[in-house]
Amino acid sequence: MATTTLEEQTQELEHIEIWKCKQPECKAWTRKEFVTEELPDCPLCKSPMVRSYKHLPVMDKKTKKKFLVGKGRSK
Repeated sequence: MATTTLEEQTQELEHIEIWKCKQPECKAWTRKEFVTEELPDCPLCKSPMVRSYKHLPVMDKKTKKKFLVGKGRSK
């Protein structure tokens, strides 16, 4: 029998778009906003990924963080 805390029971969920691995044995997935390619490959098994949806806890977006792309990265 599984037990949950009151916080887990009352946590607000949102329906978000994700990319998930097409292979059933691979559990990799990522939020759509973190994907930069039009048709991404799985970072773990290199199989194609498909668009899907997932119910996840709402994230508080306190600040607007910007990712540094290319700076200090080797090719």
